Amino acid sequence: MKSQIRFVLPILFLLITLCERSYPQAGKIVFQGAFGITFPYDELKADDYVSYDTLGYVFIDSSLFADHFGAQPGIMFSGSAKVNFDKYAITRAVFTASFSGFNSFQALRSGTTLVRFVNNTYQQRPIEYDYSFSNFGLGIGLEVAPTSFTNLISPFFNASFNFNFFSAEVSRRSGFNDSISTNLNSFRMGVNFNAGIEVMISDQMGVVLGAKYDLGNLILQDIQRDGYIEWGSNDASLNDANGRYISNIYYPIGEGYNYFESKQKKINWGTAYIGINFNPFYEPTAPKKPKSNKKMLHSNL
Repeated sequence: MKSQIRFVLPILFLLITLCERSYPQAGKIVFQGAFGITFPYDELKADDYVSYDTLGYVFIDSSLFADHFGAQPGIMFSGSAKVNFDKYAITRAVFTASFSGFNSFQALRSGTTLVRFVNNTYQQRPIEYDYSFSNFGLGIGLEVAPTSFTNLISPFFNASFNFNFFSAEVSRRSGFNDSISTNLNSFRMGVNFNAGIEVMISDQMGVVLGAKYDLGNLILQDIQRDGYIEWGSNDASLNDANGRYISNIYYPIGEGYNYFESKQKKINWGTAYIGINFNPFYEPTAPKKPKSNKKMLHSNL
């Protein structure tokens, strides 16, 4: 017991000392900018979005949009404003805007495809495919940083409710005059969980390392009956809660349409990031004025 007391007392003394040098932060705003790498999970990810038939011709894989969204790792940018609730900035409201662009490191898929003509003949043609999936998110949440009052190092934990604007685009180029794409856009709501550590490097600047996990489409998943995903369209739905759609993107150029069944798909991803905290409203505590000795001098006289 005595050894435990000997261990605890120096820590208490250090914490009290740090509290004395802290400054009131209730209502103050701290801004954060971050950059990270995103990793898709569940039905958001896939090994590839194209496939090659037995003759080596390349096409958009028929599982894209039906079974998965074909995402691979990408990059994330975010900006946050954190409003302190209490004197020592232990609890905070967090407002965040972020952009996650998947497939950032994926090269173009190139090869040879087929073109179907009206007389039912086919010709070979070189082709390039490109694909991207992205999200612009707005979030509001609550954060706890239990040792923020030390102004040195603090872990933090937060959870946010997010408004997500998803976009997917697949494009093909088979010549100087033949470039076309199809675009999917949908709005969803979800949550994320965030944890990391903050390190103060000055009274106004700090470094943050963290990781977060997004559940992107918990609310407003939709089932679109017989909607179109076709070359040249720009308003198709993600169709992430089952459903059926009509498409011509999986066939040789000029081929007709067909029906495809879509399964329910989760849009979840994780992010590891590094960032900078900036406190533009830092106000150092004014030094305490020494007690006046005038009364003592008068009494001595």
